[in-house]
Amino acid sequence: MSPLRTIDDLPRVPPLPGAFIFWIDEAPPRCLFVGIASPKLEDGLLERLQSLLESKNTKSELHTSLARDVKLGRQYKFDLKKPVNRDRFLQDHVYFQYLPIQDMKEDELKSFEEFLEESSELNPRYLLNSVSPSEKGKQ
Repeated sequence: MSPLRTIDDLPRVPPLPGAFIFWIDEAPPRCLFVGIASPKLEDGLLERLQSLLESKNTKSELHTSLARDVKLGRQYKFDLKKPVNRDRFLQDHVYFQYLPIQDMKEDELKSFEEFLEESSELNPRYLLNSVSPSEKGKQ
């Protein structure tokens, strides 16, 4: 994995498929979100991370879970229901790491993402506020 990166590091993210982790800047850092950049994306990790960090995808699982996370909003004094506040929170309090993975197929990357989600060491926070499969269909 790469060192911890901020939104300012986005231009240096490679346009390759891979996996990533978002960390909340706490001591110790807390895993907020894990994901993958599909080989189908033209700009891979760069495209996926930009879409999550620059409000291009406010209906994403990350943004939906942040909007529902009342405790986190209270802790950081942000109304995370508002997209502009989620953006600010992501810019001010979240760091990311990425791992380019060029030799995995889509289904293998998806399995790797599931492995990261199920990791007891990571315990991604967004899973606490995740959207149920029935709600995903309504979006």
